[in-house]
Amino acid sequence: MPLPAPVTSARRPEKSKVAAAPGGWVMEPLCGLPRGELRVEAVRSACADGTTAVRYHRQEWLAHAARLLFWADVPPSSPNPGPAALKADGGDRLAQIKRRVYLPVLQATLIAVVFTYVIGLRGEPDPFNHLALPLLAVALLSLLLLQLMGRVTVRWIERAFFGVAATAFMAKFVFTVAHSPAIPDAALAQVYIWTPFLYVLAFLIDGSRSAIRRSLVVYVIGVLIGLYGVLSGALSNVRYLLDFYLAGAMILILLYVLATLRHHVSQLQTQVGEMRRLAHLDPLTGVSNRRQLDLQLSQEVLRSERYGSSWSVILFDLDDFKKINDRHGHAAGDEVLRQTAELMQRELRTTDLLGRWGGEEFLILAVQIDLPYARILAERLCRALAAHRMPEVGRVTASFGIATYRTGEGAESLLRRADAALYSAKHAGKNRVEVSLDSRDTPLVLPALQNPFPVAPPAPHEAVSRETSAWLARHGLGPNEDISRGLFATNIVQAVAALHPSADDEGLRLTADWVGLMILHDDRCDSSGIGHNPARLRALTSRLSATLQGQPPAPDDEPLAWAMADLHPRLLQAGGPAWLQTLTRHVDSYFESLVWEADNRASKTIPTLAEYVKMRPLTAGLAIDEAFLEIVDGLRLPPAVRDHPAVQALTMQANRAVCWSNDILSLEKELQNGDVHNLVLVLQQERQLELQPALEMAAGMYHQELERLIDGEQHLPDFGPEVGALMSRYVKLQQLRVGGLLEWTFRSKRYQLGAGLEVPPPEIGPLPSSVQS
Repeated sequence: MPLPAPVTSARRPEKSKVAAAPGGWVMEPLCGLPRGELRVEAVRSACADGTTAVRYHRQEWLAHAARLLFWADVPPSSPNPGPAALKADGGDRLAQIKRRVYLPVLQATLIAVVFTYVIGLRGEPDPFNHLALPLLAVALLSLLLLQLMGRVTVRWIERAFFGVAATAFMAKFVFTVAHSPAIPDAALAQVYIWTPFLYVLAFLIDGSRSAIRRSLVVYVIGVLIGLYGVLSGALSNVRYLLDFYLAGAMILILLYVLATLRHHVSQLQTQVGEMRRLAHLDPLTGVSNRRQLDLQLSQEVLRSERYGSSWSVILFDLDDFKKINDRHGHAAGDEVLRQTAELMQRELRTTDLLGRWGGEEFLILAVQIDLPYARILAERLCRALAAHRMPEVGRVTASFGIATYRTGEGAESLLRRADAALYSAKHAGKNRVEVSLDSRDTPLVLPALQNPFPVAPPAPHEAVSRETSAWLARHGLGPNEDISRGLFATNIVQAVAALHPSADDEGLRLTADWVGLMILHDDRCDSSGIGHNPARLRALTSRLSATLQGQPPAPDDEPLAWAMADLHPRLLQAGGPAWLQTLTRHVDSYFESLVWEADNRASKTIPTLAEYVKMRPLTAGLAIDEAFLEIVDGLRLPPAVRDHPAVQALTMQANRAVCWSNDILSLEKELQNGDVHNLVLVLQQERQLELQPALEMAAGMYHQELERLIDGEQHLPDFGPEVGALMSRYVKLQQLRVGGLLEWTFRSKRYQLGAGLEVPPPEIGPLPSSVQS
């Protein structure tokens, strides 16, 4: 498997004396002024940003004026239109949608009014249109400008628009009746045809009761105007008039019934939503309850088995919570639970699910994260809780237990392992994190691994790390949370920089993107369902290989394929067609080796030592690393030199040293995942050894490969000055790969899951005589 990086994977504000928005208008509620008194006072006050604001006192009589003008229920204490009101609208998604809709509606209505006025100037003049349409256009333009300037609320715009429309209609009706001795049917129809529009508009912008009141006002005024027209003789066709009023009444009744039904349906939906919320949320803390957690656990198991995603559960329990209740009371204990839930919600990733498991026990579902990085997450939560001071109680701590899902495991088994880890944390002193590991009667002791080669200190390369993290996020790969994904990218870039010291930023970024993609794919195979299903894995790797060769992915293909499609032109530009063909050949071999591993897992077969020694460099993707030396480091050995037996032997020894050190350090991870692909486990099976002797034998094989590598470097043939300089660089890069990856693996703690296997730091320096002998 590739080695260079770890996977991490409006509520209305309370009334106050002054409510202000910096740089905007400020409203001060009434302060006991007698009803009907007018006092508009402009007060300049400094805002937080140094600008000034104007404070308006809006009195009761102004609210009454608004009711008379627009039939609007304007309370005296409603916010003054302005940025503060806009901010209140911003918390309402429906208001935001309305704001976007009303802008083109007002513009279209204004254009229609202007167009009607212009057309009227060319024909027979209409006295009413000649006077009313300009006024209507001014009113609409004012509303549009107020909307664009953000000086009024959406609700104010709605009611003002209704007032303008209703006023225009009534004025047209009155003018027609008052200035026509006998109104023709066509003129009457022009008035009546727009009346239902007012009714519909009223029900669109307001609730059923307010809408029916406004509509009845319009209806009654229309009846009075019609009655006046009949009595004055202007309206002679009484039957048509009665049909119009009867139809209007039926429309009003239907609209009211529909609005009432809509209101009741909305109430039922709200009640159902509230019942659903109460059924799935803990009433005290507001986080998920046990029922919701059980549902999500079952879904996550199914998702992991289908898609091969890695995930973990973190179970934590507040330490000595009974003492808190006994000493400070249950109200203080409830507040501790609430604040604990709020703190954890702030610290967790957006993709994680927090729930109250029972009492003072909480459960976290951490998706797309394996055991090492679940431990990092839990340790961060543990520190954050211990640093938080609870009111009245003070410092509160918790103990954490972690378990990562294993293929074929049920949710109950996973939770039992997390609970056992939590129990271990309690008995180990509390305020700590423990992980679920398979216990052994005799703990393993890892022999010290020598590193005789120089190791460059890790370079930050922050810009490249940010670019790689952004690239992963763009393709939906790696951890979903920014901090964890950034850490993942940083680890990759540091490893790549250590192996390619002469690479520029573009080369580092290309290699880091590639390595990150391969790491994610490889870890997915190691710890998920797809790594146990050869047919599914072969289908996936076939699609990835085709994409690497330039075939576009399917629209519904997974993120790995789309990321590979993004890498194809970059790799082609960096290395050329011939180099990309060579890389594709190595990648296909690597993919086939992963299918070989999946076959072994599916059949529960432990490979023989000879098989494993042959396949291990392929499953590590080391031939791919060799190919990147050409484009990243500019190291192109002549084919005759590259294929020379001495150079081939040198490469093989370096590859095996990398593989054996990785197997030794990753033993605990393979044991916990039940994976058989590890040199120690292969030796244990083939030589019929206990685990500790097999571990020591694997360490001996690693040191033997180092000895052979050093000896092979010293006895390379003379290829001439020019090739000799290339070979010196090649040897140095091989040394960096062996020593650098060993140091990086220890420093990154990629495989240090817990106390199951203590990993000592590599010993820098020449091989001891005991090894060389």
